[in-house]
Formats: sequence, C-alpha cells, structure tokens
Amino acid sequence: MFGKCKHLFFVSVILLTLSTMASANTCTEAMFGVNSFVNQDKARIDSSYFKDNENEWTYKYIYNTNGLSKQARYDSKEEGSNAEFFYFYYDTTETVLKNKGTEYIILNCNTQDTLCIRQKVYHNGRYQGEQISKRSTNYAFSERIPSLRRSFTDRWFTERILKNDTLFEIEYDYVITNSAQKNLIVADSTDDFKCLEYRGDDNTVNSITYKPNEKGYSISIDEKNDHTGFFFHTEFFFVRTDKITFPHKTVKRPKNTPKTSDYFLVDLY
Repeated sequence: MFGKCKHLFFVSVILLTLSTMASANTCTEAMFGVNSFVNQDKARIDSSYFKDNENEWTYKYIYNTNGLSKQARYDSKEEGSNAEFFYFYYDTTETVLKNKGTEYIILNCNTQDTLCIRQKVYHNGRYQGEQISKRSTNYAFSERIPSLRRSFTDRWFTERILKNDTLFEIEYDYVITNSAQKNLIVADSTDDFKCLEYRGDDNTVNSITYKPNEKGYSISIDEKNDHTGFFFHTEFFFVRTDKITFPHKTVKRPKNTPKTSDYFLVDLY
C-alpha cells in the first residue's frame, strides 16, 4: 500500500481531491473514499502521519477561506531535514507559478455523472507530469502521465471497485506488458470498523482501522512483511465540514520518506 509508493504525489491526491466522505458505515467504505482520488465534499483531511523502519514524517494541510487547500507542510524527523511546503492553484494557468519548489495546478474535468480532476505538477517551474482521476458511485479510476523528460516507468493507472463489503483494486503497469496487480480489501467479519488488505504482489496481509470521532474520523493502516522486516504505518486524520467546495460547474452527484526528487507524491496506494 502506501509504504511502497512515492509520497510526493500523495499531497495532491488526498488533499486536492474534492475532499473525502463525511463518514462511512464500514472500514471498506471509508477506504474507498480515501483511495478513490476524487471524493465527496463533506470532510477534509487535516493531517497525516507516516512511519517506517527508519524515519517518521508528517503532512499538515492548510486551507484558504473558501475551504480549498492552498498549501501543505511536510516535516521529517530525519536528521538535517527541513520543513518543505507544497503550493496549490485551482482552474488557472502556468502564469500563477512562483517557479520555486513543488507546485500543483488543479483543473476541473467533471462530466454529467462523473467527478474528475486533472493535477499538473511542477518543480522549480518545470513541468513534471500530471494525473487524471475520476470517480462515480462505486468506481474510481486514476492515471499518472509523466512528462517526456521523466522515465516512462512512472506511467501507470489504477481502477477501484466497491462491491458490498469488498474493495477490489487493479493496478496496471505500462512498462510490463499485460501486467496487472490485483489487491483486495475486505471487511472484518466481527468489526465493521476494521478491514484487511490482501496484496497480490507479495501476498502480505495489512490491517486497516477506521476510527470515527467527534470531529470526523481517522484511518490507520499497518503494513509489514515478516520475511523482509519491512514495516510501514500510516494514519490520516479527517475533519467533517459541509462548507468545503470545489470551484466547478454544478454536476449531478453520484449516489463512492517523500524525497523532493519524487514529484508525484503517493497514489493513495
């Protein structure tokens, strides 16, 4: 899951979607909301925490008066590390770029029954690539397209389908012909707020916990591999709000240790 991905992309995916669902009845519903890139508009992420075998780091998300995320702050406990900031601009052109650090231009691409965003990423003014993410009721799709200067191996797309208490995920790799990794997130039969992720790449089983609270909820994910000793912990903290909007035309809503050289942060998976 998260520990095996590039984290710089994560800022845009989880922050700059249309925010996430206000609440869920089960762990799998909550994970579909978080992992679907394009989400609903009744809550927003406040912060996130990551820990692996060697380091710990956090993101804190900062919003403008319209409820849109304007920047994110990254802090690491790694020795010698300094705080980093990522900046976000909506439905605009490259003329707004400050040409310093990592910046995102977020564009609306909604259709009648599908929510959609297009995220363009820049570092020190240079275009790095983009991600297009779409979501309908229980289906989500995301494709990452690197710039011509970046490796073709950075290109992939992911599909997610929520059916009953199971979330199906398929990851496609453009480099390996006909390569598709299939993962499952299934509900715990004894606890609606817990679920398990079965990964198709290394047959590991990860535990996930959905924790509602007075302000919103959190989602905690623990990944480990007993053979390699790999460990990764992630926790996302969301705050409920009905005031967050995304500057776009009205559509019919459906009834579902970063390194600065990695400009696509995390695919939420």
